[in-house]
Amino acid sequence: MEITEMKITYLINQVQPDGSTRLSTATATEWRSAVHTNKDLPLDRQRYFIRDYIADGDDMDCMVIEVSASEYIQWDKDRSAARRNREAGKGFHVFSLDAPLADTDGAKTRLEQLPGQTRLESMVCDSVLMEELKEALAAWKPWATDLLELYLNGQKRACTEILSQKYGVSPQVIRKYKRQFEEFAKKFLKGVSF
Repeated sequence: MEITEMKITYLINQVQPDGSTRLSTATATEWRSAVHTNKDLPLDRQRYFIRDYIADGDDMDCMVIEVSASEYIQWDKDRSAARRNREAGKGFHVFSLDAPLADTDGAKTRLEQLPGQTRLESMVCDSVLMEELKEALAAWKPWATDLLELYLNGQKRACTEILSQKYGVSPQVIRKYKRQFEEFAKKFLKGVSF
């Protein structure tokens, strides 16, 4: 591969015969002169330059362009952010989802381990629905969330005795609570739509 010298083009604002300024090609000497006189100018009159690289086939060309102060500030912010992102990116590893897992002898990929999109959406909806149901039950009756937890833990039959002791009421009252709870949950779930 042949390495060629990078071509640098300087574009600076030059005063035209009619008094206007226009971006024009300049020599390296003219650009250096503009940068040198910049040191002695007040901030509001200083000139600002940005660098841009352009790929031309196998060659890279550099352009040094005079811009306004606001354009320079934005360019510098973008360049600084890109540098920070590159540095932060060094701490991350990228893995292909199609790469075979080491412990499966190439039989399974990471992609196969992820839940399907529909399944993931369903899981999120179920979670949101459960939180809404818990909030509605807590607002309805103080014992209703206890019943929900016991039902979810598979203790529908045992909950009568557990809640009877917790709330100091007869099992018959708890059975009445269970019927009310089941009716409330059915109405709530019937009224919910995603």
